[in-house]
Amino acid sequence: MNKQSNCVMVIVNAVSNLVNFRHELILELINKGYGVIIVSPSGLELSTYEKLGCKIIIQPVNRHGQNVFQDMMLMLKYFQYVKKWKPFCVLTYTIKPNLYGGFVSRLLRVPYLINITGLGIAFSNKTPMTSVIIHMYRRVLKHAKCVFFQNKNNRQAFLRLKIPFYHSVVLPGSGVNLSFYEKQPYPPNDGVFRFAFISRIMKDKGIHEVVYAARILGKKYPNIEFHVLGACEDDYASQMEEWGKEKNIIYHGAQRDTRPFMKQCDCLIHPSYHEGMSNVCLEAAATGRPILASNIPGCREIFDEGLSGIGFEPRNVNALVKAIERYISIPYEERKRMGERARQKVEEKFDRKLVIDAYMDEIECLEAMRS
Repeated sequence: MNKQSNCVMVIVNAVSNLVNFRHELILELINKGYGVIIVSPSGLELSTYEKLGCKIIIQPVNRHGQNVFQDMMLMLKYFQYVKKWKPFCVLTYTIKPNLYGGFVSRLLRVPYLINITGLGIAFSNKTPMTSVIIHMYRRVLKHAKCVFFQNKNNRQAFLRLKIPFYHSVVLPGSGVNLSFYEKQPYPPNDGVFRFAFISRIMKDKGIHEVVYAARILGKKYPNIEFHVLGACEDDYASQMEEWGKEKNIIYHGAQRDTRPFMKQCDCLIHPSYHEGMSNVCLEAAATGRPILASNIPGCREIFDEGLSGIGFEPRNVNALVKAIERYISIPYEERKRMGERARQKVEEKFDRKLVIDAYMDEIECLEAMRS
C-alpha cells in the first residue's frame, strides 16, 4: 500500500456499487500510483481489491434506514476512518456516503469529491426527512472540491433548491464498460417477444407497472414474456414469488451477470420513477438492445425516440402498454436496426473511459495544488 499522503479513500453503500460502476476507476488509480482505501459493506468481491493492494474497511450501511442513532454512528465511523488514514482525498457515492463522508471530510479538512447518482426516493417522495437532507447537502456540497452529477436535470434541481457548490461536472452517468457489455446478435424472429426488466424489485423502479402491463398484454398476446431480474427490496420477496407464478412473468432472481439474459431478450423495459443515469439502460444499449423507458432525466438521454428506443410517461400502466404494443408492431429488421443504433450511441457518448478521465482530471488538479 502506498504512503497515506498519496491514498484515495472510496466510500460506497454497497459492494455492487463498487464492482459494477467503480472498478475501472480503482484500477486506474492503482495504475497511476495511488493507494486506495475502500470503505464498503462486506462482500465476497472485496477480496479481489485486497489482492490488488487496496486497504479494505468493512462498514455496513442501512441504505434506506432513518434511525438517527444508527446514522450518527455511521458518521462517527467515517470520521474515525478519515482521521486515522489521512487520505489525500475522499470519493463518495450515493446519499449517506455523500452526506456523512463529505461532512467528516470537511471537518478534517480533507478534499472530497461527491457523486450525485440520482435524486432518489428522498427527493421524489416529499417527507420531513427531505428538508433535513437538503439542509445537509447545502452544508456539504458548498465545500466539495467537485460535485459530479449524472445528468443536467439533477444539477438544475440542486440549483433550484439553492444547494451551493463551488465546482461541478456533468458525467455520462457511471458510463458503461463497452468491452464487458459487448454487442450481441439480435435474437432470431421465432414469434415470441421477450422483454427484460432488470432492476431492484421496488415500487420506484416500476415493478407494479410491469406486472399490470404483463396481465393486460397477456390476454391479447399469448407470445409475450416478461423476464424479471433483480434483488427484492423491502417486503417484495413474497410478493415477487406470487407474481412469478403468472404465466408470462418469469422471475430469475438476483443475477451477478445479466448479459446471458439480455442476450436472449428483444428489448429492455425500464419504467423507473427517477434516475441519475440508468446503468441498466446503458448496459442494455451496449449489448445492442432497444430501450423502452420512462421519459425522465437519466433515461431519455440514452436513446433516441423511435430510432433506438421508445419513451413513455412514468407511473402510467397504459402508457407502458402502448409503448410495448408500438414496439411489437415494428418490423423485425427495423427492431434489429434500433438495437444497432442503441449500441452506436453508447459508444459515442457513454464510454466509461469518459467518466474515469473526468475523475482523474479532478484528482490530478488536487495533486498539482499540493505541489
